[in-house]
Amino acid sequence: MTEKQDKTVDRRRLLRRAGTVAAGVAGTTVVGAAVAAPAQAAPGDPVVQGATNAAGNSTTALTSTAASPTLRLANTSITNESDYALSGPALQLVPSGDFLNNDAPVGSVGVDQFGNYQVVSAQYEGQALIDYVHTTGNSNRIVPILPQRLVDTRSAAGRRLIVNPSSTTLDSSGRVRDGQTIHLDLRDWVFYGDALFGNLTVTTAVASGFVQIFPYGVPRPTEFSTINYLTNQVISNSFMSGIGYDADFISVYVARATHVIIDVVAFVVGIGSVNPEVLPFAAGAGARSAESVAARAAKRTAAAKSKSPKWQ
Repeated sequence: MTEKQDKTVDRRRLLRRAGTVAAGVAGTTVVGAAVAAPAQAAPGDPVVQGATNAAGNSTTALTSTAASPTLRLANTSITNESDYALSGPALQLVPSGDFLNNDAPVGSVGVDQFGNYQVVSAQYEGQALIDYVHTTGNSNRIVPILPQRLVDTRSAAGRRLIVNPSSTTLDSSGRVRDGQTIHLDLRDWVFYGDALFGNLTVTTAVASGFVQIFPYGVPRPTEFSTINYLTNQVISNSFMSGIGYDADFISVYVARATHVIIDVVAFVVGIGSVNPEVLPFAAGAGARSAESVAARAAKRTAAAKSKSPKWQ
């Protein structure tokens, strides 16, 4: 586990509905019931390893006054990174439904039938407030990417990701017509995206107007504009927009005919992911993997010294 994960586990003093727990931690005091029973332990006795410890409808609690973690699990067959994928997990949480119980205390952790992690973050009027914990490598955060050209209506190649190209939506030069909405496909770069950051440019507008960028599949908002422009004006603006719930598309509405250029610079993902080929580190990943941890740390320190005033 990482240090952050260790701290998270340390805060969660109560494990509900535990199935099989394999533990034998040197230096950690385990306190259980006064009389040992299945899934319980007398002071100093371990939970029985290699056997099913059935707790029935009771709760198994592990408490400790030691400074070290209350519970530490390890799979000793994991000896190096190449073996990791072939080894069994150190801990397995078994799903028992879609949601934790409403009376579950704050800090309770569970897994639903689809493998999503849940945690009770608070109790409100007797109801557990349950949050999903996203666990993919780049989830639940902004993921910068190498800038990608999503659309440039000035060329046929630049229009390839328009989902609904037609003589109704586009004029003979490729400009988006007055009062038309085009839908743009993001699936080359993101899977189950929540939002994107980008830059919008308009050029060769036939008259003053505005552009709106909004999530695919929802009614067009009527009280905002992503950018406003004048006749033949070239103007740019950065933006953030949600992505469609049912498809990784965004929608672009044009009030007066103009060419539209959109570049994407980052995605927001929760349970989804970003195509690794567009991540900034992809191009140099091979070279960095050959470096030692110490070499990478030395580079970071040198960079910090050169940029931070406190080192000067």
